[in-house]
Amino acid sequence: MPEAEVLLSWPLHVSIPVFIAGAALILWSGTRLPVLGEGVARRTGIGATTLGLFVLAVVTSFPELAVTFGAMLGAEAPDLAFANVLGSNNFNVTILAFLPVGVAGGAVLSRVDARRYGRTCRLLILLTVVTGIGAWVGGLMPPGLSAVVFSLLIVGLFFWDLAGGRPGEAIAAGPGGTAAPPDRGATAGFVLHAAVVVVAGVLVALSGKAIAEHEFTTAAGAFRLGQTLVGTILVAVATSLPEVTVAFSAVRRAGSADMAVGTLLGSNSFNLAIFALGAPFLMFRGHDSGWSNLSPAGIVNAVTAVVLTLVVLAGMRATALDARRWATRAATAVLVPIYLIGLFLVYRMGGG
Repeated sequence: MPEAEVLLSWPLHVSIPVFIAGAALILWSGTRLPVLGEGVARRTGIGATTLGLFVLAVVTSFPELAVTFGAMLGAEAPDLAFANVLGSNNFNVTILAFLPVGVAGGAVLSRVDARRYGRTCRLLILLTVVTGIGAWVGGLMPPGLSAVVFSLLIVGLFFWDLAGGRPGEAIAAGPGGTAAPPDRGATAGFVLHAAVVVVAGVLVALSGKAIAEHEFTTAAGAFRLGQTLVGTILVAVATSLPEVTVAFSAVRRAGSADMAVGTLLGSNSFNLAIFALGAPFLMFRGHDSGWSNLSPAGIVNAVTAVVLTLVVLAGMRATALDARRWATRAATAVLVPIYLIGLFLVYRMGGG
């Protein structure tokens, strides 16, 4: 029996507990990875912007990396991978609406490096637009050509932004300004928890696909949730737990809006690069590339991602122009309605 058929035969009473267990493991290990990374960053003296935008962003994206490649290569479900990436990105940006409660004295977007994160937002919008166009026209192109055009462009833009990073504000060495004590078990712990996240991410991908393809029977008839709806909501939220935890910890414990916003926006850029890297690998398994035959509902996620990021950019721009703080707060206030409208439209389109 082909692998896809084996995965679809998972009964619901097995796939749901596996999904919950995988999400719990991601939360347990994923939230520990940034702590280990932060300790290394503090001892090496890198800034909050670099720590959030690159180090913690990449570390907290391990669940998305595992789920994306698990969905692509294990479950052979590019729609699930695509929905997970954009669903996670939309959820991450929406979390900015709740971060101001953790920043004393103002909206979070008014307390960040507006020039650096403005650049990141503009690049993130460009990456998302390219991703959306790839999902729209990728199926009309030869698989190899679509993989070269869209994957190489996205990965190239991502590393261009990586090379243009600025260090930002310095991270305190530790309580009272003292150097953080060396942790000899940090590397071993990092590797262990990273392995747990990868395994759990694959379990979430496989069980998520089984839930998406399960045929529910009601009085009105039979229906399926679809890979895009499940990826946008269940899988995306599960894999975003580390970013959310780090962001709230950054503003509540470290008082660093830069670190929080950098983790969320940097993670979003990395997530898109992950999908671009994984998309061509399906061709080695006898399929079209991951840019082919994606659900139209995924385009809604891309459009929602662009709108959400534009709102964040506008909030930062208001701060840079010395606009009143209420403008920044208004920008973050509309994030939740936009996110919910996007979810509703994905649902109305049948979930993919």
